[in-house]
Amino acid sequence: MKKNIKRFLSSFHLKLNTVYKKLVCLTLVCSLVPLLLTSSISYYMAYSMSKNRTIDSLRAANRQIAININNRLSQVESLSNSISFYLYHLQKTPLYPLSEYLSAYSQSRNSIGSIKSTFKLLQITVFLPEDCFINPTGNGINFFPLNRLSDYNMTEQELFDAGSRSFWRTNKDLQFPAAFSATPKSVMTCWNAYRNIYTGSLNYAFACHLRLSEFSELLSSPIDTSDSRSYVIDQDNRILMHSDEKKTGSLLAADQVNLWDETKDSFIVGDTLLVAQPLDNPSMMLITQIPLSYVRQNGNFILTFLLLAICSIIICTVCLSIAASKTFTRRFHTLSQVMESIKASENRDILKLLRPMTTRPVCDRDELDQLAGTYETMVLEHDEYFKQILEMSLQTEKLKYQLLQSQINPHFLFNTLNTIVSCQSLGKVELASQTITNLSQFYRHLLHDPDHLIPIREELLVTELYLKLICVSKPNRITWSFETEDGIEHFLICKFIFQPFMENAIIHAIPDSSSSLHIVISIQYEEDTILIRISDNGIGMDKERLADIRQTLQKHQADYDKNYGISNVNVRLTPYFAPGCDTIQLESHPGCGTSFTIHLKQIL
Repeated sequence: MKKNIKRFLSSFHLKLNTVYKKLVCLTLVCSLVPLLLTSSISYYMAYSMSKNRTIDSLRAANRQIAININNRLSQVESLSNSISFYLYHLQKTPLYPLSEYLSAYSQSRNSIGSIKSTFKLLQITVFLPEDCFINPTGNGINFFPLNRLSDYNMTEQELFDAGSRSFWRTNKDLQFPAAFSATPKSVMTCWNAYRNIYTGSLNYAFACHLRLSEFSELLSSPIDTSDSRSYVIDQDNRILMHSDEKKTGSLLAADQVNLWDETKDSFIVGDTLLVAQPLDNPSMMLITQIPLSYVRQNGNFILTFLLLAICSIIICTVCLSIAASKTFTRRFHTLSQVMESIKASENRDILKLLRPMTTRPVCDRDELDQLAGTYETMVLEHDEYFKQILEMSLQTEKLKYQLLQSQINPHFLFNTLNTIVSCQSLGKVELASQTITNLSQFYRHLLHDPDHLIPIREELLVTELYLKLICVSKPNRITWSFETEDGIEHFLICKFIFQPFMENAIIHAIPDSSSSLHIVISIQYEEDTILIRISDNGIGMDKERLADIRQTLQKHQADYDKNYGISNVNVRLTPYFAPGCDTIQLESHPGCGTSFTIHLKQIL
């Protein structure tokens, strides 16, 4: 990345060999990147705002158009009851006597004509069985036999399937009888039919025709642009009504989206925005479309304003950054000069150059002033720190030596040797020989590398040797048991972590010379850790001593004055504690014994 930047700068013969040049270049980069990013975000926001505003406008217009169309369709559908009344009366009137039939026919025809005129319908066409006409062909204008349904692009089967409900059908260039109109008409037709529930045959049917031009006017452009279009489609995406009457009956090219998706009402198809509005008729959907270019044009003003504002801010930022860079670089140069001089010699007088920065009031200091002050302090204290490091190194070596020596208890060795002498004096040669063997094995393990990790099995062996040596001088008073799960003895732990706990129990847990003590070391698996519990049935601890030992363990420091053995083990185990358990846990109650719990990582 750095090589590419240098190659790019070298192509313009630019060398960033000073802090001033780097700061200026960084300012320009930090200005251009936000400019491009902000420009992209601004364009997206302006476009989204314009699109949302356009969609809201189209939704409002669609709702109004839908109300007008729904009212007109509902008005026509509600006329079916009135028309059905007249046709039912006519259909039930017998042909003879002829005068009664003609009277009923005339009344029905006039009433239907009155409905057509009143509600501004283009035509109402009635279809009756042939036996209801004097002339089998009807009147040739608006009353026809049922076998003439095909002239109006309808079949009896479709009427049967619709039942008694009204349904709409678009007929483009429908040819009406010449007595009514010599030229074809494009109409939107509401069909109704009634059949005999016993025979299943049609009693009559009628169609209310509305001019498609009437709906084209209702679907006129809802917004001020010549590119917008509104139309009504059916569930097959066929256009039933259109603001451009010529496109009625064609299929909508929107197969890639589901315009009938009830979860949303706006869609983008290609470079066109579509807004949908369901009509009361469940098989009709009002769609208004507008090109996305119209949306982008509306967002150009906001985008231009934002870009001008951003450019102005960037220019001001660059000018201020250049001026501020000069101030910073002067102090950087001074600090660099001082550092080079200190590196080359032990001269401390050069530090006087930093005084203008280090003597400023604390409230007026910036990070560079603080850096100069920190560097001056660091240089002045360097020699003293070096001496302290030497002293700490010597002290560390001394502590390591003391730690190793403290692992050997002189009293324990003295008592064991006295016991061996006593056994030999009493003639217990075998016991003395075994004790000497155990003692030599114990100290061979003890004097080995104290930082070396050993298997749990070996640590338990050393612990048992220690307990056996103790029992020589205290026969039948101390017992122990080791409880381990299968395979756990192969995991590694620090050396001699059990011995201090054994010594602590033997010294502090036995109340008198006639009492006995039982020690249990339990080692088991616990998820991804090893759980070690060391417990005894001794006299326990009072609250003060318990709190004192816990406090020592929490400090993670070896206390040379008290509790050294246990605190030393706690410090040595610090790198090996399981996550969340960073110290030895201690529980004890007077008269109920003591229990230490250790959670260690599983190490092989």
